[in-house]
Amino acid sequence: MTRTIRRIHLARSGLIAILASLSSGCAQLSALDSRLQGLADRPGSTVASAEVAPREERNTPSLDRILADLQRGEYAQGRRNLARYLDRHPDDAVARAVLQQLEADPERVLGKTSHRYVVRPGDSYSALAGRSLGDPGLFLLLARYNDSSNPSALRVGEVIRLPGASSSERVASATRETRVTQTAPRPTSETVVALALPDRPLQPVPGRDAQVDPADPADSAESLQRQGLALLDQGEREPALRQLEAALEKDPALEPAASRVPELRQRLVADYHQRAVLRYRNQELDQAIALWDRVLAIDPSFEPARSYRARARELQRRLEKL
Repeated sequence: MTRTIRRIHLARSGLIAILASLSSGCAQLSALDSRLQGLADRPGSTVASAEVAPREERNTPSLDRILADLQRGEYAQGRRNLARYLDRHPDDAVARAVLQQLEADPERVLGKTSHRYVVRPGDSYSALAGRSLGDPGLFLLLARYNDSSNPSALRVGEVIRLPGASSSERVASATRETRVTQTAPRPTSETVVALALPDRPLQPVPGRDAQVDPADPADSAESLQRQGLALLDQGEREPALRQLEAALEKDPALEPAASRVPELRQRLVADYHQRAVLRYRNQELDQAIALWDRVLAIDPSFEPARSYRARARELQRRLEKL
């Protein structure tokens, strides 16, 4: 065991030396170097125990990573990884609920009755699943309900189906593309139970999408701004930012949205980046990368996130080979 730990210690030290050389003088990488070497020196650490764990177990992605792959439309790979994950965690009801979303007939679960919905800025399948079905974790089922092969590729102006009846159809007011990058949500415990009952289809949540009719005065720039400020007061900063940005698309000079959006965007970027760096130092690489994805969705020009994310992915790739 002592020889094994020594070999891991040398391998980790060599790996960190390679990565550190990519950005010499970086204090964060020095901190990570100390962290990894300290872990390698502790007999009970995750680094020391990684060598004795079966390679298959170490190569099995986490459920969050599988969900992220599925959100990007990697259905085949996600299904294979999910099967491997369930082989190792057969009692994980949440994972089984995710698998059921991939295998069940969406119309049987959600019903054949549906209405048209025109995608608007800030929409995603997870957000729409939260509004129409009460659970963002049903994004896979809603995407398959719409024959989508990539849940992350919604476009503004695209017409999709939402389950349940509606009193009026929606008319598109914008045609530009939008992409919302966010962490793929897990199904809630209530949904897990509901999906386990095949004879009881999920019921859509009535009236959740009524405010998005572009012909309705409630969809004006002022109304979007009021919704964004209300979300901000509730501490929902990222949804608030999307609403305020949507308001500024209609009226770029609208106040206080024009003043609040740059400040809010800067605060979110700083917060997510700081949390990502902490997870990076703790070797929680999947979570760190997901947070940097959110940073870059908010501000694609934020170079520290792009640089750190590249390092994290490289470190992740090299660790998987050990």
